[in-house]
Amino acid sequence: LLVNVRDLSLGYNDTVPLFKNVSFQIREGEVVEIRGRNGAGKTTLVKTLLATIHGAPLQAKVFDGIIDVDKKIRVGVYEQETSSHLLTMSLAGAIEHIFLSRGLSVGETKVRQLMADYLFTANDGATPVAQLSGGQKARLQLIDMLADSPQLLVLDEPTNHLDLPSIEELEQALRNFSGAILYISHDSHFRKQLGGEVVQL
Repeated sequence: LLVNVRDLSLGYNDTVPLFKNVSFQIREGEVVEIRGRNGAGKTTLVKTLLATIHGAPLQAKVFDGIIDVDKKIRVGVYEQETSSHLLTMSLAGAIEHIFLSRGLSVGETKVRQLMADYLFTANDGATPVAQLSGGQKARLQLIDMLADSPQLLVLDEPTNHLDLPSIEELEQALRNFSGAILYISHDSHFRKQLGGEVVQL
């Protein structure tokens, strides 16, 4: 069991939780979608879960319930925006940086292989990340998210800023992924492609 959430009530102020009594589990290879209206606390739940996994301080207040996570779990997060410190690097430099910053080994051959795997040309390697197209940045995000072979992927509205080819690229990468996925999406086509158990807030 990777994640076990039981009877969770979360909020920000002292009086009213955003939601109450939410329970779900994520096992290896399972897909779970968090659904709810705007302001229901979907992103708050995801951020609290990630903070718990990373041992970081919680922004939200836990009124009740527990979040139990496998302490050794490796998590990949799909960020909507490219990290600002990567924007000034070349694509090849950014890929190298992503791996080295996590203590993972990477060499020129590995960088070239990753670029080929994610449909970049050899010439793209010298291009500054800031000058990449939206779709290319999305593919760089995939490399970042999958760098350390995560067991769980977390995606919060991943298709918001993506064009159609990039969304298809993301769907393909997720179909090939054998681990667990936790996601939030308003995109009905994307939800249909990914499926999974729905947790309603």
